[in-house]
Amino acid sequence: MNIAPDAPANYAHQWQAAHKAYDNGQMDAFNLAASNCSTAPYLCYQEQTQSGIPNYWAYAQNFVLNDNTFSSLIGPSFPNHQYTIAAGSGSDIPHSAINNPNAKPWGCPAPTTTTVQLYDGQYVFPCFTYSNLADEMTAAGVSWKYYTPGPSPGGYVWNALSASKQDYQLANANVPPTQFLTDAKNSTLPNFSWLVAPAAYDEHPPNSTCKGENWTVQYLNALMQSPAWSSSVVFLTWDDYGGFYDHVAPPNVDQLGLGFRVPLIIISPFAYAKNNLANPHIGHDQFEFSSVLKFAEEVFNLPSLGRRDVSAGDPMSEIDTSMVHNAPLVLSQRTCPTSTAPVNADD
Repeated sequence: MNIAPDAPANYAHQWQAAHKAYDNGQMDAFNLAASNCSTAPYLCYQEQTQSGIPNYWAYAQNFVLNDNTFSSLIGPSFPNHQYTIAAGSGSDIPHSAINNPNAKPWGCPAPTTTTVQLYDGQYVFPCFTYSNLADEMTAAGVSWKYYTPGPSPGGYVWNALSASKQDYQLANANVPPTQFLTDAKNSTLPNFSWLVAPAAYDEHPPNSTCKGENWTVQYLNALMQSPAWSSSVVFLTWDDYGGFYDHVAPPNVDQLGLGFRVPLIIISPFAYAKNNLANPHIGHDQFEFSSVLKFAEEVFNLPSLGRRDVSAGDPMSEIDTSMVHNAPLVLSQRTCPTSTAPVNADD
């Protein structure tokens, strides 16, 4: 197995490539799915080490690392981000997006000729009206913000609410990530937050993993040093498998997924894997992005969206609010190696 560099290559992870890599559950064709992994030493077969991600490693050791979390859809970023807001990428499976739009920006602000592929074979404009968690929280009076980069300096494509016709122009759907730092300091964080990294720190290959880790540390430090920490639960995850090999075949829960495994770290005073008392820092229950929505629906007494949140695993099994299990872990940012200039690669 190859050791992951700080700035790995960008491998194929579209719907078609992911299914080729999956190879009917044999998990043996990742090198065939990406043209830049077709010859030895087959660099998409790589692993990260503690020295490459020391602060992520520290979060995993001190809080809860779940080793059985899967992306929601066996494909790329755009549809998987939809699961983080709506527990689906469409109103039903036939009308679900399965790939990235063919032009940027994605979502409702896209050029009028932009299309995205649906499971039923249609190509439609990537601006939808199906309900999402933000709609339900608004209806219930639960405060929320979507902290997201704008078109400049890049990263707006990761804004899942940009594809929601009823939400994308709302002020709380387009809050700069730096406002999170201010809100944490001023004790004005909403009840629920989405926090998306700008392009330079998003860790999308070939961007620097170290720079992304430093960004995450900055924002988690701000939360841990604020009054909000005492009642917070953070779900830290990545939106798809990136073309990198994994040996665990994802379960088939429907025609769209699950997709390949992704890291999930639960960071909270109450993070505690009740399903693994031998080591409560490692959780084994099966989760996906919709699991976070299930958690929010329970905490805020919201109705189910009626999509994947119904069947998704419940993170409450790895959270114990009966006592404080974990102190804040304020970490230092590190000096990053020289790497390629960041780009907003999203395919």
